[in-house]
Amino acid sequence: MQKILENLPIKWHHLLFYTLLVAIIPHTGFWFDLNNDWPRWSTYAFEHGLSQIYNSDTNYMPFYLHGLYWFGKLQGSKELIYANSYQLKYFFLLFDFAGAIAIAFSLKKYYTRQFAEYMLLFNIGYLYCTVIWGQLDSVPTSIVILAIICLFERKLLWAAFFCTLSIYAKLQAIVFLPFFGILLIYQLSLKFDKWLIIKMLLVSLITQFVLLSPFIFGGTFFNFLKVVRESVGFFPRVSVNAYNIWYLLLKSDPSTINDTIHFFGLTYKKWGFILFFSLSIIAFIPLIINTLKRILNKKELDKDYYTLIWLTTGTIAILFFFVNTQMHERYSYPAIALYFAYALLTNRYSIFALTSVAHLMNVDGMNKTFGLNPFKPEYTALIFAIILVLSLIRIYEKFSFKIK
Repeated sequence: MQKILENLPIKWHHLLFYTLLVAIIPHTGFWFDLNNDWPRWSTYAFEHGLSQIYNSDTNYMPFYLHGLYWFGKLQGSKELIYANSYQLKYFFLLFDFAGAIAIAFSLKKYYTRQFAEYMLLFNIGYLYCTVIWGQLDSVPTSIVILAIICLFERKLLWAAFFCTLSIYAKLQAIVFLPFFGILLIYQLSLKFDKWLIIKMLLVSLITQFVLLSPFIFGGTFFNFLKVVRESVGFFPRVSVNAYNIWYLLLKSDPSTINDTIHFFGLTYKKWGFILFFSLSIIAFIPLIINTLKRILNKKELDKDYYTLIWLTTGTIAILFFFVNTQMHERYSYPAIALYFAYALLTNRYSIFALTSVAHLMNVDGMNKTFGLNPFKPEYTALIFAIILVLSLIRIYEKFSFKIK
């Protein structure tokens, strides 16, 4: 029994620290989310049933709406839902812990640092979205992390579950689908098993059915599809408070400029897509070539490959935030955890530290809870640009086009 307890990823000090945070977590947050949208949608589901929540004005994916429904059920009344909406932070905080512990536990054979997970759990940049803001960014991020870990370790049925769940938690997780595909192709090249593929498809389909069945049988499935279709273009501005490249390129405030305005023959939105896909291809080339080498040479995945995976995922997360239009201030959040995994594997913490600082400068610069960012948004945007350049340099450090 003692050996089993020692091998569990969750330790007594994790439970103690989680309890401490729950005890001191502020009951306030970003009003429009924590005291308006969340309790309003939870109340709607409580009063009309989960199956009808897409008849409200919600624009969120099903996984979170399931959570809001059960939160309302636990509270038992509209008054308590609104009064205790801050308790949703406790749910989000579980995922902050899950991401940090999953990385530290799965990578422990590659480093010797004790209590490594607390480099995230003591990181205010990492915890800000949950503890101060009251947002759910930790939920899809941790699910993506678990999907990558399971794919790397060939736990493919769990991988199918987490890959599917990540998209239904937040649609922006779609940017990580290429990583899921690359790792899956490698694992199937080692040992092709058609029954395993069928099982993975069944896991994915069952997961989707569980999440979508209330809306399918409740007659609101097409409302869900409408939310998915309209998710791109919901905030048609060049920036929705994300201090990114547009603050460096435009003289006017990007948050006041419609991204459908044309610039040199194309809209700002299309320029953002072009920049994202072009730079993403550049970032992906070493990973694709490295994977191809391992497939052709039948070489196992190792620390170097794992390092490249985490570095590239972090880079793509920053790219998504930095060059696209319609980006919110919180959208650089996933990169903190992804760069943390890279830092643990390499003992190189500069990119992780810069990302933590830049993310905090952006979210508190907009939210102004602590007044931590007295500088112009352009300074934060410049830090993100430095992070991106450093990441691409690191990606190409050991790169070679040679297959053998």
